[in-house]
Amino acid sequence: MNNISKILINLFVLTILVQTFSCSSRPKSYFGDKQIALPDSAKVKAVIAVSQGNVKEKLSAVLFAVPNEKYRLELSGTLGLSAASILWKRDGWRIVFSQNERYMEGEGDCVFIPIYGGVDIHKFSLLFFGQKINSLNCDNSKQPSNLALEYSDNSVLAFFGKDSLKLEIKNIDKKAEWKSGVWNLNVPENYVRLTGYLK
Repeated sequence: MNNISKILINLFVLTILVQTFSCSSRPKSYFGDKQIALPDSAKVKAVIAVSQGNVKEKLSAVLFAVPNEKYRLELSGTLGLSAASILWKRDGWRIVFSQNERYMEGEGDCVFIPIYGGVDIHKFSLLFFGQKINSLNCDNSKQPSNLALEYSDNSVLAFFGKDSLKLEIKNIDKKAEWKSGVWNLNVPENYVRLTGYLK
């Protein structure tokens, strides 16, 4: 085999490898136009990019969900350090901020989400499943005038005033299993309870 033949074969193989890699590295499309059927339960991995003024931060997010029944959201920052743990069940919700040694508790569907504020937990969870929504507000009759949502294949960008939050879905595992302890969120005795939203 002469050198020209070897070069052509190498180029052909390289082209196939590049095409294969390009296809496999494309993000999966979640936010389509069709209404999706929610799974009985799922574990969703995502990345949340928060922009607040001059501060920008990326958080790893893992949502354990039994839709409309209970949710557990873990948010982690740099080096995997816990930023916030959120647990919602029908009898109440709790949020623990490990780094600040603070926590919040409440009842109902309106839950405090760090950076944003009060949101309807069911609407918020729908974003993790790739379902488009029109509002995050807890009150169905009112939509915040400063909230705008922009969707792409696997992410949603929420603008609220000068701040923004981008949720990018990495994987939805509808067959995931987890220990029952995920539905318990304990608060150390030395943690201080917050009664107002963090700004």
